[in-house]
Amino acid sequence: MPRKNLTARFVESIKVDIRTDFFDDVVRGLVLRVSPTGVKAWTVVFTRESDHAKQRVTLGKFPAISLEKARAKALATVTAVAEGKDPSADKRARREAMTVEDLGDLYIKKYAKLQKKTWAEDERLLKREVYPTIGSMKAVAVKRRDILDIIEAKADAGHVAQSTNILAVVRKMFNWAVDGVYLETSPATGIKPRGKAVKRDRVLSDEEVRDIWNALPGAAVAKQTADILRLLFLTGQRSGEVSGMQRCEVDLASATWTIPGARTKNGLTHVVPLSPAALAIVSAATDSADEDDPAAPLFTKIGEPIESNAIAQAVRKKLQVVKPWTPHDIRRTVATGMAGLGVQPYIIEAVLNHISGFRAGVAGVYNRATYEPEKRRALLMWADHLDSVVTKKPAVVLPITQAVRV
Repeated sequence: MPRKNLTARFVESIKVDIRTDFFDDVVRGLVLRVSPTGVKAWTVVFTRESDHAKQRVTLGKFPAISLEKARAKALATVTAVAEGKDPSADKRARREAMTVEDLGDLYIKKYAKLQKKTWAEDERLLKREVYPTIGSMKAVAVKRRDILDIIEAKADAGHVAQSTNILAVVRKMFNWAVDGVYLETSPATGIKPRGKAVKRDRVLSDEEVRDIWNALPGAAVAKQTADILRLLFLTGQRSGEVSGMQRCEVDLASATWTIPGARTKNGLTHVVPLSPAALAIVSAATDSADEDDPAAPLFTKIGEPIESNAIAQAVRKKLQVVKPWTPHDIRRTVATGMAGLGVQPYIIEAVLNHISGFRAGVAGVYNRATYEPEKRRALLMWADHLDSVVTKKPAVVLPITQAVRV
């Protein structure tokens, strides 16, 4: 086991063929453990006062913990040992006392909220599908069978896709816990999804669109929920993007809605031209929003933006006026409808902010055109067609010069 006056450059560049421990000469007991896969972990080795047994406590991984921070943590650990404390026992006790719900709260706070745009869905699945069954269990006591019981019950009930989603969140949570040294092993390792999810291809017919649209005023849903659903039909955007619309994203003068990259699935800023029908809804919502706060959400519930989950739940519980459908079916319906109106595929992709098909690969890398006039015409044509579907009146095809005018 080599001893070395560790330096930041050495820690960053060292590579090994077999797992090797490098003992620091500056802070005695600090060890850099390097594996052939490139993983580098900081540990502290000390002699326990009670029985003089060698103990090892993991401090964390590099580069999350730098050499400077590792030395500070190691010094604190060595000091605690000198005072008669047992850091390994303390850490083991905390780990063994942690319940699945405690672990889930840490995962959401320390990882999901910082790394995932869909963290709220992770939290919802944990609270609704996982905690009622194993939330009070000690995280270290959870077995593979406990997780299988949850996902198999959901799959057996016909919810294969949701079963897969639950497994993905649980697996990520436990893997994160292992990586963060909250657990030694993950009980989700090796568990496979219970069957393949059926790919959704539901496209609403004109009659279904009309029935849903006309049911909105009398449905037992909030006005804001109804407005969000109308905007989904008028713009073809994702439910979470429409639900989270902010005052600063809307330019009423130019009839545009600019979704920042932080709120889009592909991370790219997306400009959505607003048809007169869409603009009327957005304008009314803007008038009701906090005028002193540029980031004020246009659609709120108790001061917080309405989540896409709430929209999906409202549809599931109160708007099943046709055979089962979901808000995402609207997006597929808009794309299919625009294609039926003769809109070119690459324009439909531009409207939906998709990077696939024509815009994928080399073509997508070199073709950065945003097609704003074409997108506006496509959405105006679609809004006119939608109005004709809802009212059963003939659609009026706009001349291209009129269609692209703001």
